[in-house]
Amino acid sequence: MPDVGFRKWLGLTYAEMDDGRAVVSLDLDEDKRNVRDVAHGGVVASLIDVAMGTAAGGGNYDTRKRLVVTLELKVNYLAPASGKTLTATAEVVRSGSRTQVVRCDVRTDDGEVCATALGTFITRRPHANDRSASDRGAEAEGG
Repeated sequence: MPDVGFRKWLGLTYAEMDDGRAVVSLDLDEDKRNVRDVAHGGVVASLIDVAMGTAAGGGNYDTRKRLVVTLELKVNYLAPASGKTLTATAEVVRSGSRTQVVRCDVRTDDGEVCATALGTFITRRPHANDRSASDRGAEAEGG
C-alpha cells in the first residue's frame, strides 16, 4: 500500500523491507533542505525513524510482522546531508521478547555516511482505534 500523510510528503522509496533489515531512500527536494542547502536534520531523523521501524517491524504496512513504535532514537550528524538522494540502511542489532535495538546509517549520493543512529523499538498490541489497511488506502485516495 502507498504511504500516506507525512510519509507520503517525504516521498520515500523502499528498496528492501525484510525482517531485521530495511533500505529506504528519499529524494532531497528543495522543500526538505535548510538555509545551507542541505537536508534539514528533522528530515534525516524522519528517514532514519522510518527505516528503523520498517526493519524492526519486519516490513511496512500490510507486510509487517509486528506493530512497533519508537521508544528511543539517537542520531549523530556526521557530515552535511547533500546531493539528490539520501539512503538509510537499518539493521536490527538485538531482538528481545518486546524490544529491538536497531542501528542505521544514512548515505549521500556519493556514498558518504552523513548520519548514524541507534534506536530502541517496542512491539505493541493492536488497539481498537488502529486503522485497517483498507481504511488507510481509502484515506490515501481521498475517501
